[in-house]
Amino acid sequence: MSASHDPPTPAAGPDAKKGSLRALKAVNFFIADVQNGMGPYMALFLQSSVHWGPAQIGSALAAGNIAQVLAQTPAGALIDNLRQKRTLLIVGIALIMIGMLGTAFFTVWPVVMGGQALVGIAGAIFPPCLAAIALGLAKRKRFDQVQGTNQAFNAGGNMFAALALGAIGYYFSLRWMFFFVAVLGVGAILSILRIKADDIDFNAARGGEETATNQDEQCHAAPAAPATVGVWQNIKDVLACLVDLIKQPPVRVFLVAAVLFHFANAAMVPLVTQLLARGVGTQQAVLFTSGYMLASQLVFMIVAAVSGKLAGKLGRKPLFLFAFAALAVRGVLYTMSHHPAALIAVQCMDGLGAGIFGVVGVLIIADLTKGTGRFNAAQGAIATAQGIGAFLSNSVAGYLAKTHGDNFTFYVLAAIAVVGFVVFLLLMPETRDQAVAGQGQPQLAAS
Repeated sequence: MSASHDPPTPAAGPDAKKGSLRALKAVNFFIADVQNGMGPYMALFLQSSVHWGPAQIGSALAAGNIAQVLAQTPAGALIDNLRQKRTLLIVGIALIMIGMLGTAFFTVWPVVMGGQALVGIAGAIFPPCLAAIALGLAKRKRFDQVQGTNQAFNAGGNMFAALALGAIGYYFSLRWMFFFVAVLGVGAILSILRIKADDIDFNAARGGEETATNQDEQCHAAPAAPATVGVWQNIKDVLACLVDLIKQPPVRVFLVAAVLFHFANAAMVPLVTQLLARGVGTQQAVLFTSGYMLASQLVFMIVAAVSGKLAGKLGRKPLFLFAFAALAVRGVLYTMSHHPAALIAVQCMDGLGAGIFGVVGVLIIADLTKGTGRFNAAQGAIATAQGIGAFLSNSVAGYLAKTHGDNFTFYVLAAIAVVGFVVFLLLMPETRDQAVAGQGQPQLAAS
């Protein structure tokens, strides 16, 4: 790995990079299995095995959200300036494995909270780093299609994890799930090593000029490498450029939309998992949890596969509005029946909103930061907003479920989704045309 010079400029064409692109699909598949740790099974494990209540479970999940919020923006800035993106992914996987194994062996409050914090930090690394590698391999011209395909493989990985974890939890015990996640981490690492570092265009991967010839503007070209500037100056430049980005109304609106989407969405799955555990018992709840995860991820895979193409044809805004609408309807439908079959059917709608957000959200960020060289730093800022929303969701929903019941909590989450829909409808412009025209966001021009 070289930190001192750019990868070879005689760029390999798309055909030459097929091996790395295939490896990236495998990485997305395996990382989907490990990036959330135990995911909804964590709430089930804490409720059934250590007998924590909703408020305690909410606080444990919130620890991961807090860590993720604190790590998001620094992680994005680091990815913009780091050539060793594959190494960073491996570090993230190692954090997940430590957190999972620690929780499996020592299921006590400090270890569980610490493990969730490690999961949160890793969660801050994976999405922007994977998107950066995809952008560096595919360049902007093919990014819509490649990002959609990668998210589809991510959904496939989640489907595999749902089946495998469900079988392990049913036939063995919930604790064995932690070890399985650690094993999957090894598969992710092996896939990462198959991506050729020289295939990744460093400048394209951070949203800068792919030719690396336009480095004279302060915000439109980030430092070429961490070694060329001092650490503190580099941090100062990143923060200054982020401030310039956040001054732009579309960026601010998208930040608010990200908070509202995850505020409405994040707590729904843990709430459903706890409903199942109370209604059918732990062992059956494991199977039902796997069932709804499998169903929602199947929808996610289909939606993600087509969202990239639809976003290029219809625009980003209509799809994002549809995601908010689906989220609001889903929250209301949860209140109509707590029968396991009904909960699983409604949970399929999670794949609609999540699939659109996972693909179209990244495309909007790429549109807003085109030519700035701060694609990943902006991803980090948006992901921080998502983490704030998820933290609020788990914290508020845990309290409301304890004091006012599950149905009231679902109504509140649905109402938040409606607010997000209205905000996005009235205040967010369409960003597709700027990308199609090949011109950067007008508001981001150097002043």
